[in-house]
Amino acid sequence: MTTTPFGQVVTVASYEIRKYIRGRRLLGMLILVALIIGLFLGLPPALGIPYASTPNAFVSTFASFSGLLVVLSGVLFAADALVSEHEKRTGYFLFPNPVRREVLVVGKIAASLIVSAAVLTLYYGAAAIAALAITGSLTWDVGLSYVYALAYMTAVVGVAYLLSALLKSTVAATVLTFFLFTLIFTIIGAILSVASVKPWFIPTSASGIIANALGGAAVGPGPGGGAREFVPDPATSVLVFAAYAIVGGVLAILWFRQRELAS
Repeated sequence: MTTTPFGQVVTVASYEIRKYIRGRRLLGMLILVALIIGLFLGLPPALGIPYASTPNAFVSTFASFSGLLVVLSGVLFAADALVSEHEKRTGYFLFPNPVRREVLVVGKIAASLIVSAAVLTLYYGAAAIAALAITGSLTWDVGLSYVYALAYMTAVVGVAYLLSALLKSTVAATVLTFFLFTLIFTIIGAILSVASVKPWFIPTSASGIIANALGGAAVGPGPGGGAREFVPDPATSVLVFAAYAIVGGVLAILWFRQRELAS
């Protein structure tokens, strides 16, 4: 293995990516993406429903599910990346090697981001091609929604790695990551809105910019689900994503450096 930190990060990242490719998680995500795309493209004509006439309206249907796709990517490719080294005792083989723990974490984070971004790129790429073929045009708003989805992805991965470093069980890390972004943050945002507090710092609220970039309205589930959810402005939302990604990643590195292998 190369002795430079950057070279070691590249080595760790490439190893993790190969592990995802050989495993079933990436295959499962690709099958899920193909199923979602197939349903969006196949159900309307089968039910006699016309496609949207504008590219933004057409892609907004895909964008409404991109947030869930981001969370699933974080759960499958990030949530157990660190805790598994302790739980499965694979750290016994890694830690004695001349690789600092922070290099190991950065390499794993890079691999998670690359694989998750590849899934999102495939999803938005298929949506854009379908929109161009069906509506005959495409707008920059589609690309903007894609960029916002990537930004949200970095926040999810950052938090997932922090939970992976803190918790002692892969099951606990994956389950908490999933419900944190699908339920807990949503409930907190809804309660704060009822209390007349704008939840601009909640990442799930900020993720509304993904659909809003295409003119869609982000509507949150739960009691009174017809109410419109508060969505911060794009600049604030991107800064929120960056904060969660950076703070989560840095704290994951610091905690993982101090954690004993035995758990």
